[in-house]
Amino acid sequence: MNRRTLLATGSVVAGMVTAGVASQPSGNDRLLAAARAPSDAGEAETHTERLLPDTDHETPLYEIESPRDGPTAMVFGGVHGDERSGIAVAREVVDWRPDAGTLVVVPETNRVAVENDEREGPDGDLNRQFPAGQEPTSELARGIWDAVERREPDVVLDLHRSLGVYGLHREYVGQAVFHSPDARGDELADALDTDGVPWYLPFHRFTARETDLSSPLLFQKAARELESTAYLFETTEFLLDRETRVELTRLAAAHVLAMHGLLEVEAGGAE
Repeated sequence: MNRRTLLATGSVVAGMVTAGVASQPSGNDRLLAAARAPSDAGEAETHTERLLPDTDHETPLYEIESPRDGPTAMVFGGVHGDERSGIAVAREVVDWRPDAGTLVVVPETNRVAVENDEREGPDGDLNRQFPAGQEPTSELARGIWDAVERREPDVVLDLHRSLGVYGLHREYVGQAVFHSPDARGDELADALDTDGVPWYLPFHRFTARETDLSSPLLFQKAARELESTAYLFETTEFLLDRETRVELTRLAAAHVLAMHGLLEVEAGGAE
């Protein structure tokens, strides 16, 4: 790269930093089309259940069942109520159609926190209420965990948003995939880098980290007590606009479902 090109590149990055916004990534149209299209096996059936009915925490759970047998995956948005990209994508996933298996979605897991646009609800941080070997520590956590136990999911995906970038900002965990030991975290991170991270934001490349399952987080409890393959996905607000965060989260959900057999993508699907 000559000096003129280097200076031009620096100007682009500086402009993005000044604006505080990155343009929307190109995505993977073929993968997302597969997520939204009906299965060749026939129409999926959708059932709706109300979790924690007649309480302040009442929230819908959607179960989309393909005519073809396959794994069960659960997708959660809104465990933290102010992390809107995960909530938006979980609402979208309700309209996706698996090619095999059963897709279970809870878009607004912590309903009170979502309505108040706050990280925590009246009982504190929901994602710290699932201790190892014990009952969940709040009414809401027990209601959510009951729904998880009844379905014994093969795959769990919990969608989040951070304020900074993992490894770049000490206290934040954005642009990271935390996963159980049997998960395909490195593959997911690579796919997201290919599909969604602009070349001019190298610090926004995704990091995959295997979790030791010791903390009281929902995805960890599913992994250690139900042997689910589990992921916690984090994008970031740092230099990314809302549409970019939503697109990265959408791609993460689609890739997880494809990697674990719920979606079929035609050859050459990774654009």
